[in-house]
Amino acid sequence: MNKRTITVIAVSILFVITILLPGPTSAAEKKSPRPAPVKETAINDSNIQGLAKKVDEALKKNDLVSTLGPSLKINDFAKDVLSSVKTVRAYYEKAVNDAATPQNEKENILLKLQRLEEVEKRYNSIYQTSTFNLGYIYARRGDAERGRKYLSEYIKITPFSAKKDSQWMKAKTLLLELYGLEGEF
Repeated sequence: MNKRTITVIAVSILFVITILLPGPTSAAEKKSPRPAPVKETAINDSNIQGLAKKVDEALKKNDLVSTLGPSLKINDFAKDVLSSVKTVRAYYEKAVNDAATPQNEKENILLKLQRLEEVEKRYNSIYQTSTFNLGYIYARRGDAERGRKYLSEYIKITPFSAKKDSQWMKAKTLLLELYGLEGEF
């Protein structure tokens, strides 16, 4: 074989290989497609009410899957806020009752204590609702142990109500079901 024939065969082989091998044809194909990371919004005072409302709406539609995560976050956040409020309240009350605290500081602290009461009421409500929701979600998903944990907590932290259709009675009834107890209690 002469040089020319070898060159033609080599070029032909390279040409065939180039045609047969798939390769990226655009810049978009060169990059591997990755799903955009889901951004989780941090819960704070400005968005917790909206998130709680979304959870309640989803629970009305019997959505027990997408409500669990947000309910846990709401519950943890509300519990943390209430714990912080309790700590701050203890220091404020100690300062108000301390004779060494100047009168103008006492007045300022008393105003802050009033604001703390408002925060505490709001977060007690959020905590109670999220605790019931978690007990309900876990119970309906078949996790009796966690369901009992949250429902037991709920009936401890919520004022008793003898009304048959009250949330307290619903929690008690669901809790008794999870224990397998029969009859009217």
